[in-house]
Amino acid sequence: MEEVRMTTLLETEIREAHAALRRALEEALEATLRHRRAKEALEAAIARGILAGEVAGRNAEEREAKARALYPELFGALLSAEEELTRAKFRLEMARSRVQEAEALAGLVR
Repeated sequence: MEEVRMTTLLETEIREAHAALRRALEEALEATLRHRRAKEALEAAIARGILAGEVAGRNAEEREAKARALYPELFGALLSAEEELTRAKFRLEMARSRVQEAEALAGLVR
């Protein structure tokens, strides 16, 4: 009886771990898409600024400094998206680890 109960608990744990992994995968996808959109928006603004002569400089560093001064909200959005993506990747790795742990425990019981 105790073995059946333990098996049921492990099966529940494995199902929950896989569900958490699916959620983490979805969150990582969404974070990746938000990051890509933020990066594309910044790159488009800089390209428009270069074409309009607003983003100019003798070298790449000067042009980036000018772009940062002109588009602080876009640089901030990109930074936020990068941080969110990093956190999503961490949660994904934690979810993967949980699945591996649950499956390893199940293997020990069987």
